[in-house]
Amino acid sequence: MSADGGGALPGLVAGRLNTAVVSDILDDLGHRDHVLDPAIRPLGDAAVIAGWANPFLVAEVDEIPADPYTGEIAALDDISPGDVVLVAAGGSARAACWGELFSTAARVRGARGTLIDGYCRDAQAIAALGYPVWCRGMLPLDVKGRVEVTAWRQPAVVGGLPVRPGDLVVADADGAVVVPAGLASETVGRALEKVSKENGVRDALAAGSTLRSAYDQFGVL
Repeated sequence: MSADGGGALPGLVAGRLNTAVVSDILDDLGHRDHVLDPAIRPLGDAAVIAGWANPFLVAEVDEIPADPYTGEIAALDDISPGDVVLVAAGGSARAACWGELFSTAARVRGARGTLIDGYCRDAQAIAALGYPVWCRGMLPLDVKGRVEVTAWRQPAVVGGLPVRPGDLVVADADGAVVVPAGLASETVGRALEKVSKENGVRDALAAGSTLRSAYDQFGVL
């Protein structure tokens, strides 16, 4: 969680920005590797979400444990308000790493959404709940005896991208961007400035300006 108490900066991002403009600013800052694999897609309509990364590490297993779901329960019960859960399952199709009950638990604990480098189930129920989820696809298989959560709030690779706890995660219909924690405030400030200029370009174009003239005036596209 950030020093802002968890809510102010992500709330600003979700209310006024999107992944495209955040991505552009990270490019400008020289941090060009910052998106999850585009195969990780939202379930249904995707409003912008933003929050602090809480990576769940997932490993494949071959036997049903005597006490199943131990890691999953502990990780979900440790979620903090403002978290975005990133499930580092390495694209495994052994089981669905997320479903309706996990979504309900995460939502009640204040998570902003879940991004899964793997598969999900209970799509209709999650849609009815209104909890934001991104994943590689749907799969009905339960995790028990197939995969398990081995750690959480730990550095991980999610969708090919290294992610650390407390990084700023922004996701919408275009995909997901991860902003290193140390760049979060500067990135958001610059993104807000760019959005203001983009609005100027849009208004100029709507008023009949050429793209060349609008770009020369505002310097953004």
